[in-house]
Amino acid sequence: MNLELFSQKLIGDDSLSVTKIIDRLAAWLSQQEDRGAGEAVACLLATRDDRVAEFAAQYLALLPRLHAEKNRVAQRLRGDESLVPAASRLVPWLSEQLLGEMIDDYLGSGEPYGPLFDIIYEVGLYQPALLRPHLSRIEDADVRFAMMSGSPDDYVPGFVDRWRRAQKAGALNLLARMRTEAAAQALLGLRADFSEPAEWETLVEMAGRLPDADERSGYAPASMGSVVDRGESPHVMGGSYPGELPLCPVCEKAAERVLTLSAAELPFPLSADPSFFWYTCACHALDFVTVKLAPTGLEVYYGPQGTAPEDNGHVVPGERALALEPHPNQLGISLDGTGGNSRHQVGGLPRWITPAPHPRCPECGLAMRFVASVDSGPTPFGHLAFEGTLYGFWCDACHVSSVQHQA
Repeated sequence: MNLELFSQKLIGDDSLSVTKIIDRLAAWLSQQEDRGAGEAVACLLATRDDRVAEFAAQYLALLPRLHAEKNRVAQRLRGDESLVPAASRLVPWLSEQLLGEMIDDYLGSGEPYGPLFDIIYEVGLYQPALLRPHLSRIEDADVRFAMMSGSPDDYVPGFVDRWRRAQKAGALNLLARMRTEAAAQALLGLRADFSEPAEWETLVEMAGRLPDADERSGYAPASMGSVVDRGESPHVMGGSYPGELPLCPVCEKAAERVLTLSAAELPFPLSADPSFFWYTCACHALDFVTVKLAPTGLEVYYGPQGTAPEDNGHVVPGERALALEPHPNQLGISLDGTGGNSRHQVGGLPRWITPAPHPRCPECGLAMRFVASVDSGPTPFGHLAFEGTLYGFWCDACHVSSVQHQA
């Protein structure tokens, strides 16, 4: 049985939810020698079924790299208006030449919300510079908002003037979403205009600077992350973690290590390997986990700690790892996130679901730098067991990590 037939069998079973179909397809494909990449590509090069194409492209997007294969698939899907929306999942890996041709297809179609719209939406997130020359022809508000990332510096004086003349908060929101040094410096100069420091700090950090130190609010360069099997990357996800762990203050179930980054294998310098934790229960008692990585083990702030029982439950499906590859938008995506799309990231700036100030280190009191985010959604090994997105922050001087959860 091939992927097309297996997909159609699952799609035709009314008892299966979309989540169950995704997980069953992943379980079948991930057992293949190449983790199912060849089968997914072959299916996408042949299918005429838009439902099958969507599931196959969704799975292929979970796998790292494979640029040539993803471009070949997208080129084939481009030729069929019923199939081309599926190619939107592959936009982060597509060449600028192919994306430029797809943009021309979209503009030439005269359909603002036609079959190619999903492609344009993703291009706005990952390659906004390719769309910017066509700004006047883009009608969708979200796509135009996404295109704020990397906007020209000559936008800055106009936004600042709008703020000073009419106190238009939206002007500063747009300024922060430019994600550029010019925008950050302008916002740093407006501190006296704010009675609430948290609002100003959020804007400055979104633009790319810390409010209380001459540092970027994230680390460069930015990388996309894909969940792979243990041993395929040095950045560990799930599995056991030695010593005591944070405990839920309600049910006392232990948190699980979601991610440990190997400092030696990162493209930016850190003095230790940050580890990030999240709760395995559904109590929702706290929306953060903050720990210090001490020589004797974890020291948990703002809650109890203890050992994990054998039946503790898991956030990550098995012992896995996070493979990294360059992110196409190094400045940072401007449009707020939604969670549930398996869009993991290391370095760069956070794509908040709801913009918020960075947590402060409980040791030194300074704002912490963003270092990673783990999104909810499917993996080749099953779904991650939380909703929304986990944002990981790190104080390199104090070896303190903090996970903030939004959904």
